[in-house]
Amino acid sequence: MTRFQEPYYLVDFNASVCNFDIFINGMPAFTHNVGGGISSHLPINHFMLEPGLQNIKINVLPLKGEDSLRPDGFITIKVFSYDASTENYDNTVEAFKFEKLDFSQNKMPGLNLTTDFKADINYQITGWKISEPFNTVAFNQYEIEKYFRFIHGLFKERDIEGLYKEMKDRFDEIDISMYLGIVDNKMELSKLFGELSGGKFILEDFPDSTEAKFFANAKVCTLVGAEEKPIIHYTNKETNEEYALPLFIHKKGGKYNIIR
Repeated sequence: MTRFQEPYYLVDFNASVCNFDIFINGMPAFTHNVGGGISSHLPINHFMLEPGLQNIKINVLPLKGEDSLRPDGFITIKVFSYDASTENYDNTVEAFKFEKLDFSQNKMPGLNLTTDFKADINYQITGWKISEPFNTVAFNQYEIEKYFRFIHGLFKERDIEGLYKEMKDRFDEIDISMYLGIVDNKMELSKLFGELSGGKFILEDFPDSTEAKFFANAKVCTLVGAEEKPIIHYTNKETNEEYALPLFIHKKGGKYNIIR
Protein backbone atom coordinates (compact mmCIF):
# COMPACT_ATOMS: atom_id res chain seq x y z
CA MET A 1 0.00 0.00 0.00
CA THR A 2 1.46 3.32 -1.02
CA ARG A 3 1.58 6.25 1.34
CA PHE A 4 0.89 8.76 -1.42
CA GLN A 5 -1.80 8.70 -4.06
CA GLU A 6 0.70 9.70 -6.75
CA PRO A 7 4.22 9.02 -5.39
CA TYR A 8 6.59 11.28 -7.31
CA TYR A 9 10.30 10.56 -6.83
CA LEU A 10 13.17 12.96 -7.36
CA VAL A 11 16.93 12.78 -7.03
CA ASP A 12 18.37 15.85 -5.32
CA PHE A 13 22.04 16.80 -5.57
CA ASN A 14 24.25 19.44 -4.04
CA ALA A 15 27.96 19.35 -4.90
CA SER A 16 31.02 21.52 -5.27
CA VAL A 17 34.44 21.17 -6.94
CA CYS A 18 33.80 17.70 -8.38
CA ASN A 19 32.06 15.86 -11.20
CA PHE A 20 29.57 13.03 -10.78
CA ASP A 21 27.21 10.58 -12.47
CA ILE A 22 23.91 9.26 -11.11
CA PHE A 23 22.32 6.10 -12.52
CA ILE A 24 18.88 4.79 -11.58
CA ASN A 25 18.31 1.13 -12.47
CA GLY A 26 21.25 1.34 -14.84
CA MET A 27 19.92 4.40 -16.69
CA PRO A 28 21.74 7.75 -16.64
CA ALA A 29 19.65 10.09 -14.50
CA PHE A 30 22.16 12.95 -14.40
CA THR A 31 25.76 13.74 -15.31
CA HIS A 32 27.72 16.75 -14.08
CA ASN A 33 31.05 17.19 -15.86
CA VAL A 34 31.87 20.89 -15.73
CA GLY A 35 33.11 21.19 -12.15
CA GLY A 36 32.11 24.21 -10.08
CA GLY A 37 29.08 24.05 -7.82
CA ILE A 38 25.59 22.73 -8.55
CA SER A 39 22.38 22.27 -6.57
CA SER A 40 19.19 20.97 -8.17
CA HIS A 41 16.82 18.02 -8.41
CA LEU A 42 15.24 15.95 -11.19
CA PRO A 43 12.32 13.49 -11.46
CA ILE A 44 13.22 9.81 -11.76
CA ASN A 45 9.86 7.99 -11.94
CA HIS A 46 10.38 7.20 -15.63
CA PHE A 47 13.49 5.16 -14.72
CA MET A 48 11.50 3.00 -12.28
CA LEU A 49 9.43 0.30 -13.97
CA GLU A 50 7.65 -1.28 -11.00
CA PRO A 51 7.31 -0.85 -7.23
CA GLY A 52 9.90 -2.29 -4.87
CA LEU A 53 13.68 -2.06 -4.74
CA GLN A 54 15.39 0.33 -7.15
CA ASN A 55 19.12 0.45 -7.83
CA ILE A 56 21.14 3.66 -7.60
CA LYS A 57 24.75 3.99 -8.68
CA ILE A 58 26.87 7.08 -7.99
CA ASN A 59 30.30 7.89 -9.40
CA VAL A 60 32.07 10.92 -7.92
CA LEU A 61 34.94 12.02 -10.16
CA PRO A 62 37.79 14.55 -10.09
CA LEU A 63 37.72 17.69 -12.20
CA LYS A 64 38.80 17.27 -15.80
CA GLY A 65 42.56 16.97 -16.12
CA GLU A 66 43.02 16.05 -12.45
CA ASP A 67 43.61 12.61 -10.93
CA SER A 68 42.14 13.05 -7.46
CA LEU A 69 39.23 14.79 -5.76
CA ARG A 70 39.86 18.26 -4.38
CA PRO A 71 39.97 18.15 -0.56
CA ASP A 72 37.60 21.14 -0.33
CA GLY A 73 34.95 19.47 -2.46
CA PHE A 74 31.73 17.92 -1.15
CA ILE A 75 28.62 16.12 -2.39
CA THR A 76 25.17 15.23 -1.08
CA ILE A 77 22.72 13.12 -3.09
CA LYS A 78 19.23 12.27 -1.87
CA VAL A 79 16.19 10.48 -3.28
CA PHE A 80 12.85 11.60 -1.91
CA SER A 81 9.17 11.50 -2.85
CA TYR A 82 6.06 13.60 -2.42
CA ASP A 83 2.42 13.22 -3.43
CA ALA A 84 1.98 14.74 -6.90
CA SER A 85 -1.82 14.67 -6.48
CA THR A 86 -1.54 17.45 -3.88
CA GLU A 87 0.14 20.83 -3.71
CA ASN A 88 1.83 19.96 -0.44
CA TYR A 89 5.47 19.89 -1.52
CA ASP A 90 6.67 20.00 2.10
CA ASN A 91 5.32 16.54 2.91
CA THR A 92 8.21 14.43 1.63
CA VAL A 93 9.64 11.00 2.39
CA GLU A 94 13.37 10.39 2.06
CA ALA A 95 14.26 7.06 0.46
CA PHE A 96 18.04 7.39 0.17
CA LYS A 97 20.88 9.71 1.16
CA PHE A 98 24.60 9.77 0.36
CA GLU A 99 26.76 12.51 1.83
CA LYS A 100 30.46 13.29 1.79
CA LEU A 101 31.11 16.67 3.37
CA ASP A 102 34.75 16.83 2.30
CA PHE A 103 37.29 14.86 0.29
CA SER A 104 40.26 15.53 2.54
CA GLN A 105 40.94 11.87 3.37
CA ASN A 106 44.22 11.03 1.57
CA LYS A 107 44.20 11.73 -2.19
CA MET A 108 40.93 10.20 -3.28
CA PRO A 109 40.83 9.23 -6.99
CA GLY A 110 37.05 9.10 -6.82
CA LEU A 111 34.08 7.60 -5.01
CA ASN A 112 31.75 4.85 -6.18
CA LEU A 113 28.56 3.64 -4.56
CA THR A 114 25.96 1.11 -5.68
CA THR A 115 22.98 0.32 -3.48
CA ASP A 116 19.19 -0.05 -3.45
CA PHE A 117 16.29 2.00 -2.18
CA LYS A 118 12.60 1.20 -1.97
CA ALA A 119 10.04 3.05 -4.08
CA ASP A 120 6.32 2.74 -3.35
CA ILE A 121 5.15 3.67 -6.84
CA ASN A 122 1.68 2.54 -7.89
CA TYR A 123 2.20 1.71 -11.57
CA GLN A 124 4.01 -0.87 -13.69
CA ILE A 125 5.48 -0.19 -17.12
CA THR A 126 7.35 -2.52 -19.46
CA GLY A 127 10.33 -0.30 -20.27
CA TRP A 128 13.28 -2.48 -21.27
CA LYS A 129 12.27 -5.59 -19.28
CA ILE A 130 11.69 -7.70 -22.40
CA SER A 131 14.01 -5.81 -24.75
CA GLU A 132 16.66 -7.73 -26.67
CA PRO A 133 20.13 -7.16 -25.16
CA PHE A 134 22.80 -5.56 -27.32
CA ASN A 135 26.04 -7.45 -27.82
CA THR A 136 28.36 -4.78 -26.45
CA VAL A 137 31.45 -6.62 -27.74
CA ALA A 138 30.32 -7.28 -31.31
CA PHE A 139 27.45 -4.83 -31.82
CA ASN A 140 26.58 -3.44 -35.23
CA GLN A 141 27.66 0.21 -35.03
CA TYR A 142 26.44 0.86 -38.58
CA GLU A 143 22.96 -0.44 -37.76
CA ILE A 144 22.66 1.73 -34.64
CA GLU A 145 24.03 4.77 -36.43
CA LYS A 146 21.64 4.20 -39.35
CA TYR A 147 18.66 4.34 -36.99
CA PHE A 148 19.91 7.52 -35.28
CA ARG A 149 20.49 9.10 -38.71
CA PHE A 150 16.86 8.28 -39.47
CA ILE A 151 15.73 9.96 -36.23
CA HIS A 152 17.99 12.95 -36.91
CA GLY A 153 16.36 13.28 -40.32
CA LEU A 154 12.89 13.29 -38.76
CA PHE A 155 13.92 16.15 -36.46
CA LYS A 156 15.48 18.02 -39.37
CA GLU A 157 12.27 17.70 -41.39
CA ARG A 158 10.12 18.38 -38.31
CA ASP A 159 8.20 15.23 -39.15
CA ILE A 160 5.81 15.11 -36.19
CA GLU A 161 3.94 11.99 -37.37
CA GLY A 162 7.17 10.09 -37.95
CA LEU A 163 8.65 11.14 -34.61
CA TYR A 164 5.46 10.30 -32.73
CA LYS A 165 5.49 6.79 -34.20
CA GLU A 166 9.11 6.20 -33.13
CA MET A 167 8.68 7.81 -29.71
CA LYS A 168 5.23 6.46 -28.77
CA ASP A 169 6.53 3.97 -26.17
CA ARG A 170 8.59 6.74 -24.59
CA PHE A 171 5.65 9.13 -24.48
CA ASP A 172 3.19 6.56 -23.11
CA GLU A 173 5.46 5.35 -20.31
CA ILE A 174 6.55 8.81 -19.23
CA ASP A 175 2.91 9.94 -19.16
CA ILE A 176 2.00 6.97 -16.93
CA SER A 177 4.99 7.22 -14.57
CA MET A 178 4.66 11.00 -14.18
CA TYR A 179 0.86 10.86 -13.67
CA LEU A 180 0.32 13.22 -16.60
CA GLY A 181 -3.01 11.77 -17.72
CA ILE A 182 -3.99 12.16 -21.36
CA VAL A 183 -1.36 14.18 -23.21
CA ASP A 184 -1.45 15.26 -26.86
CA ASN A 185 2.19 14.43 -27.55
CA LYS A 186 1.92 15.39 -31.21
CA MET A 187 0.91 18.86 -30.07
CA GLU A 188 3.81 18.86 -27.59
CA LEU A 189 6.22 18.04 -30.41
CA SER A 190 4.75 20.86 -32.46
CA LYS A 191 5.23 23.27 -29.53
CA LEU A 192 8.82 22.13 -29.12
CA PHE A 193 9.64 22.85 -32.75
CA GLY A 194 7.90 26.21 -32.47
CA GLU A 195 9.94 27.16 -29.40
CA LEU A 196 13.19 26.05 -31.02
CA SER A 197 12.40 27.99 -34.18
CA GLY A 198 11.32 31.08 -32.23
CA GLY A 199 14.52 30.91 -30.20
CA LYS A 200 16.62 30.68 -33.41
CA PHE A 201 17.92 27.24 -32.50
CA ILE A 202 19.44 25.29 -35.40
CA LEU A 203 19.80 21.51 -35.41
CA GLU A 204 23.49 20.57 -35.59
CA ASP A 205 24.57 18.28 -38.41
CA PHE A 206 24.88 14.57 -37.73
CA PRO A 207 28.39 14.13 -36.25
CA ASP A 208 31.25 12.75 -38.34
CA SER A 209 32.23 10.29 -35.61
CA THR A 210 29.96 8.66 -33.06
CA GLU A 211 30.14 6.37 -30.05
CA ALA A 212 27.48 3.94 -28.86
CA LYS A 213 26.83 3.76 -25.11
CA PHE A 214 24.86 1.00 -23.41
CA PHE A 215 22.77 1.04 -20.24
CA ALA A 216 20.35 -1.08 -18.18
CA ASN A 217 22.26 -4.35 -18.60
CA ALA A 218 22.93 -3.50 -22.26
CA LYS A 219 19.22 -3.43 -23.11
CA VAL A 220 19.25 0.30 -23.86
CA CYS A 221 21.57 2.25 -26.14
CA THR A 222 22.28 5.83 -27.08
CA LEU A 223 24.62 7.42 -29.61
CA VAL A 224 26.79 10.46 -28.92
CA GLY A 225 29.11 12.62 -30.96
CA ALA A 226 32.09 14.79 -30.07
CA GLU A 227 32.33 15.74 -26.36
CA GLU A 228 29.58 13.16 -25.78
CA LYS A 229 26.90 15.50 -27.11
CA PRO A 230 23.57 13.86 -27.96
CA ILE A 231 22.76 13.36 -31.63
CA ILE A 232 19.77 15.71 -31.30
CA HIS A 233 21.58 18.91 -30.41
CA TYR A 234 20.50 22.46 -31.27
CA THR A 235 22.49 25.70 -31.03
CA ASN A 236 21.57 29.36 -31.20
CA LYS A 237 24.47 30.70 -33.28
CA GLU A 238 23.96 34.24 -31.99
CA THR A 239 23.95 33.52 -28.24
CA ASN A 240 25.69 30.10 -28.19
CA GLU A 241 22.79 28.73 -26.14
CA GLU A 242 22.28 25.01 -26.55
CA TYR A 243 19.36 22.60 -26.37
CA ALA A 244 20.08 18.87 -26.25
CA LEU A 245 17.63 15.96 -26.30
CA PRO A 246 19.28 12.67 -25.32
CA LEU A 247 17.38 9.74 -26.81
CA PHE A 248 17.69 6.12 -25.76
CA ILE A 249 16.69 3.22 -27.97
CA HIS A 250 15.94 -0.44 -27.40
CA LYS A 251 15.29 -3.38 -29.69
CA LYS A 252 12.17 -5.52 -29.57
CA GLY A 253 11.08 -8.00 -32.22
CA GLY A 254 14.17 -7.10 -34.23
CA LYS A 255 13.10 -3.44 -34.51
CA TYR A 256 14.54 -0.33 -32.89
CA ASN A 257 12.47 2.40 -31.33
CA ILE A 258 12.90 5.12 -28.72
CA ILE A 259 12.17 4.00 -25.17
CA ARG A 260 13.45 7.08 -23.26
